[in-house]
Amino acid sequence: MRRLPSNLPAPVVNLVRWVDANQGNPLPASLVPGANEQELSRLSALGAVAKALAPHAAPHWPPPLVEWTSAAPSPPDRQLLNSIRESFDSDLDVLAEAYQILVSGENRRQLGTFFTPPAIVRYMVDAVLAILRERPYYIVDPGAGVGAFTVSARQIWPTSTTISVDLNVVTLGLLAARVDSRVKGRSKKGHGPVELVPQDYLEWISRDWPKLEGPRLVLGNPPYTRHQQMTAGQKKRAKEAAGSLVTSGLAGLSAYFLAATINALRPADSLCLLLPGSWCETRYGRELRDWLWHSRRRRVEVDLFPSTVEVFPGTQVTAMILSVGPEQKSRQPFVARALDLTESRGRQSVVKKTEVTIDRGGPCPPSFARLTAIKSARTRAVNSLSLGSVATIRRGVATGANHFFFLSDAERRREGLPDKALRPALVKASHCPSDTLDLEAHEAIGAAGAPRWLLDMNGCDAAETDEDLKSYLSRGKALGVHNRHLALQRKFWHTVELVATPDIFLAPVGKGCHRVIRNEAGAVGSNNLYGIYLGPLAPWNSQQLAAWLRSEDGQLSLQNLSRQYQGGSSKLEPRSLRSLAVPVEYSV
Repeated sequence: MRRLPSNLPAPVVNLVRWVDANQGNPLPASLVPGANEQELSRLSALGAVAKALAPHAAPHWPPPLVEWTSAAPSPPDRQLLNSIRESFDSDLDVLAEAYQILVSGENRRQLGTFFTPPAIVRYMVDAVLAILRERPYYIVDPGAGVGAFTVSARQIWPTSTTISVDLNVVTLGLLAARVDSRVKGRSKKGHGPVELVPQDYLEWISRDWPKLEGPRLVLGNPPYTRHQQMTAGQKKRAKEAAGSLVTSGLAGLSAYFLAATINALRPADSLCLLLPGSWCETRYGRELRDWLWHSRRRRVEVDLFPSTVEVFPGTQVTAMILSVGPEQKSRQPFVARALDLTESRGRQSVVKKTEVTIDRGGPCPPSFARLTAIKSARTRAVNSLSLGSVATIRRGVATGANHFFFLSDAERRREGLPDKALRPALVKASHCPSDTLDLEAHEAIGAAGAPRWLLDMNGCDAAETDEDLKSYLSRGKALGVHNRHLALQRKFWHTVELVATPDIFLAPVGKGCHRVIRNEAGAVGSNNLYGIYLGPLAPWNSQQLAAWLRSEDGQLSLQNLSRQYQGGSSKLEPRSLRSLAVPVEYSV
């Protein structure tokens, strides 16, 4: 018998047990791409549940859904069905919870299926209500899943038509069962219809969206399918739908959904989407960010969850909410918020931690991920210079085999390598015991057993005359170092690139902060570090610049330029670092 998590509600446990005991013939793989044969057998049984929940409506569903429910086994007992129906009035979605158990997370990734927590659905509906000018005639739920947004849309706009679009026949069927579970006919009195569309949203929006009249709203949670899970044919169709708003092949499916939706917007239309956070700072999202930044007659709201929050429990996915209002006659604000998810008495809520309104008069910022920090950072650094205008920033030495080219004191003694073939080095910021790498700190690195010497043969003619050095190089060839990619690019495999000694080392990856180390030991860094080389026009010395980079303003500015990752870590790129605005006057 399947082992289930101990904290699962009883209705979910009962439904999963029933499905396991009543598996039918596997569904065609095309109905739920990514699911394996056993999962397709379980999903076949779910068809009986959907049909039993909505016996009057099920015969009128689209043909793929009718085929799914018709092939299903006998329905479950009334007690189980009633417990499922009762859950529809609470935050517990039994059908969604059961689906996530019946289909593994790994197999759900092909369709990017992540179900939205109720607290976020409520927050997004409130966000939409705040930016709309009038009731939408149509609400479109892209990648509708089991219907959290469809159900909410019907409650808020009962006379509008809701269109639920999803390739996954099973989740769309569960959505239909939830919507029609209390309906004894083809529609519910007082409510607009729900149209079920078992199709690819990108195809549907290009073909059927233009036929819809009146104000339209796109509200939902597009699939989080990564570009690696998309076939060449899918990417080709997605790029056609996205047009000039996505030009990189590294975009995930949600970015194409967003681009296609933006391309289809009329002046009266709006959108509110729960999206992965990656497009806010990656290259593939640049055109999307630029469009949002320059659409100044539309109110744009960017709600950002910190990378430490699991919006979708058990996943490593950062998330954000994007809201775009209808066009207005006057210039509209661009609002950024930092959000958090809290829980009290078993119920989650979305909390606003920070909100700033940002002036869109200047160029589009390189990242949306730290927009809530932009206002304070810009205000404090009015008279500033971009770091790249007065300094050079580059990575340290790329050896292609750090374990061979960087040596510890013990390795240096054992190999007997000559002093002229070695340079003082810093391999990792974590090796340095203080904020200044002086001779004492460099010796402490050696005493701790970490590597601190770079084998650098530039200008050294001992490769043919020093027996110890010849022996060490022979050992490197025996290990295959000479056949590594970077070694093959060099004239002499053992002569690494010549890198000058920087004034400051900066760690490009940090968690909470980016380490800044002044270099007084004349060391060269590995490619784990960035080196900052101050030019003659720099208004600060290394001590002043390092002090500002470590300060609250400096770290805030670095975070603003960083790419954020799940778990709280951030990464700087050299080009972003060159654009860093540093105050002209800064005293230690």
